Amino acid sequence: MPFCFIMCSEYSKNREVKNQTCLVIFLLLLAPVLYGQENVKVSEIPQNLISNANAVLRNEEISIEIEAVDKMNVHIKRSVTILNEYGEIHAGAYQFFDTDRKIKNQQAIIYNAEGKEIKKFKQKDFKERSAVASGTLYSDDRVQYLDYTAQGYPYTIVYESELQTGTTVFIRPWQPVSGYFLSVQKSTYNFKNKPGIPFRLEETNLENIHKNSWDDGFSYTITNVPAYKREYLSPSFEKFVPNLRVALNEFSLVGVKGKAANWQEFGKWQYDYLLAGKDKLPEHTLKKIGTLLEGVTTDLEKAKLIYQYVQDNTRYISVQLGIGGWSPMLPVDVDRLGYGDCKALTNYTKALLDSQEITSHYAVVFGGEERKDLDANFATMQGNHVILNIPQEEEDIWLECTSKTTPFNYLGDFTDNRNVLLIKPDGGEIVKTKAYAFSENLMETHTKIVLEESGDFNATVKRTSGGIPYGNIYHLMSQTRNDQILHYKERWPHLQELDFQTITFENNRQDQKFTELVQFKGKKLTSRLANGFLLGVNFISVATHEVPRINDRKLPFEIERGHSYKDTFEFHLPKGYMAESIPKEENIETEFGIYVVRVKAGEKEGVRTIEVSREYILYEGEWKADKYSDFRDFIKKIDSLNNQKTILVALT
Repeated sequence: MPFCFIMCSEYSKNREVKNQTCLVIFLLLLAPVLYGQENVKVSEIPQNLISNANAVLRNEEISIEIEAVDKMNVHIKRSVTILNEYGEIHAGAYQFFDTDRKIKNQQAIIYNAEGKEIKKFKQKDFKERSAVASGTLYSDDRVQYLDYTAQGYPYTIVYESELQTGTTVFIRPWQPVSGYFLSVQKSTYNFKNKPGIPFRLEETNLENIHKNSWDDGFSYTITNVPAYKREYLSPSFEKFVPNLRVALNEFSLVGVKGKAANWQEFGKWQYDYLLAGKDKLPEHTLKKIGTLLEGVTTDLEKAKLIYQYVQDNTRYISVQLGIGGWSPMLPVDVDRLGYGDCKALTNYTKALLDSQEITSHYAVVFGGEERKDLDANFATMQGNHVILNIPQEEEDIWLECTSKTTPFNYLGDFTDNRNVLLIKPDGGEIVKTKAYAFSENLMETHTKIVLEESGDFNATVKRTSGGIPYGNIYHLMSQTRNDQILHYKERWPHLQELDFQTITFENNRQDQKFTELVQFKGKKLTSRLANGFLLGVNFISVATHEVPRINDRKLPFEIERGHSYKDTFEFHLPKGYMAESIPKEENIETEFGIYVVRVKAGEKEGVRTIEVSREYILYEGEWKADKYSDFRDFIKKIDSLNNQKTILVALT
């Protein structure tokens, strides 16, 4: 019997209240249906949510329902008003799926600015394609998405999907403000835990959030959040936007069940169920390694040779199928096939080291140029990459096993200075990868420039890069000569009509130093004056940030990695000329860095010279928004000094 009929029948004995009560109950029951009729008129959006916004999240409801350790339903309904073409990325009308994640329902409706329905899409109307990145051999990841081309702006899309999965180790987090230039009118996150499995929460930046809780779950709601405007050098977006994460203490990963409430337990589960027993190697390979290491006495030298063996005999190809997306393929298969993904190649290298009784640890990390930590205070399935750790008494060794060219114990900006999870037989441990200090991130240049009276010149540039810059430049030696020439022309656009004679490189993998030696000719380095020439003393401008003016900045700013630059320029003047005036020494010291430049006139082997020495240090750090103008002044001052000039006059 319908619920409304039952309730009305209970009141039928009291005729005075029967009709009123039934009407109230009917309206209450109808309310969710009416609420489902989304308010999609653009005119109803508060003006403060339009400012700086490309899209407005009008209403979002994410409902997570745990039915069992290995069964979870995810229901999403969201309406988004797209204000312009840049807001399309916030539509969110797609759903990833695979053999474990099943899409139960998917639909969407498009409305115009006045709230009139334009088009309706059912699940069969959504397109489907593989969600495979380049370099992936095979994967079962797919995506079902709405392919809609806007006829005009603004418009609103109301999207709904239902997903069922047997994997509960990943619970969709709540980050209602998912990107810059997106305002949020209302967003709700519901969590229902039917079996009562113990769980943990982590709240970040959740001030002014409305919360409700009940016996088997909770609800969070946020309203009226204006869009964040992207500001130059802003910290990672996740540092300042609202975020809620949920993790079950008992869970399933593609059919593999686990139990963990902290990183030690979580790492132990991963070792036992994803890694243990995956260390066997073919006998013929063990014999090869034995021969390779004959006469080598130290573990360090053995590890170097094994790492080089892996680089010489394998290549990276991603394989993401079922539990294989999280557990490495067997070392015997990597050995036979000669390829593997980051998990497989790391575990293969580990197995080779194990064969020589050299301890190493499989390490899970968030890889990417923008640093991202595994959350040390919240244990759950995190990370997108795997590297190898070799523990040492003073400083651990780290190996990037997917690269055929990366030197032994070099990470670079893809995995440097961030929390990672070491997976050990006795459990997990959060540690930090190597941080490259500004003094290590050094580019040092020595340049000799021979000037001719016509303004033409011959130059020899020798530059050595270490630390993070090393990893960003050594690939240059494997490029074609045309690409190398293009690289230098793009780096030195102020130098005209360049003609390159020699380009040679030295890659010192042992010390992780890359040296470029470039000899070339050019024209019009000087500008003619009535009584001589004008010469810019900074032959190569120092690489600074292009810092835009930002009035009323809201967000702090961050320099993720410090750098150092040391440059010398030795100008050999045309015969019969001398420097009439020399720029004074400049020495700038701030909380952001240091800039020093010295210019002096001299003579070498009968040739008059101008010698320029320059040092620029940029510190790593994060500063409050009100410091931004000071930082901009620091960079502007350096840029102005890049334009220092001297006058060359004829000897009388």
